[in-house]
Amino acid sequence: MDAYNANPSSMAAALEHFASLGASRKIAILGDMFELGEEAAAEHLAIAKLAASKSFEGLYLVGSNFFKTEVDAKHFKTFEEFADFIKNNPVTGTCSVLIKGSRGMALERTLDYLD
Repeated sequence: MDAYNANPSSMAAALEHFASLGASRKIAILGDMFELGEEAAAEHLAIAKLAASKSFEGLYLVGSNFFKTEVDAKHFKTFEEFADFIKNNPVTGTCSVLIKGSRGMALERTLDYLD
């Protein structure tokens, strides 16, 4: 769980490391990266494509920048939309979960919805 800071290089490193772990079930929950300026759209798309290429069991992209990406994932414009989804579609069984996003996304709130 890294909901304190996110930028393209730290996000890519986290995804690569998470993908290398031996867990049989993996879910990635990624929140927007802030303060990217004009590069925001391109950087979010690159990270979304990288995450989608890892064949995680679940890929949830949260935030207005990730919402605009067109990759095979569940997209949520706001955390509240994601929270509603996860409440109605709980993660069950044993799995590893990566939660990463910029501080402003406050993705630590996700822990309230995971068993």
